[in-house]
Amino acid sequence: MSKGVILAKFATRNEAFIVAEYLGENGILATVMGDDAGGAFAGLTLSKGFTILVPEEDKSLATELLDNPPAAEKQ
Repeated sequence: MSKGVILAKFATRNEAFIVAEYLGENGILATVMGDDAGGAFAGLTLSKGFTILVPEEDKSLATELLDNPPAAEKQ
């Protein structure tokens, strides 16, 4: 198993989990680390945000995916 490296930090749990899901859909295991007391302190400065970790060998692809998100679908 490879070492996890920091990919990005987000202010909210929702942002971090959306990105983690996007990475997962593209075959990259993403782990979200953070604590906002179960949502009790969501958005307050008491939370230090949420960090996304990915395997070291997937960091360049994950960075590329975040830098070039898919275009929004037209309805």
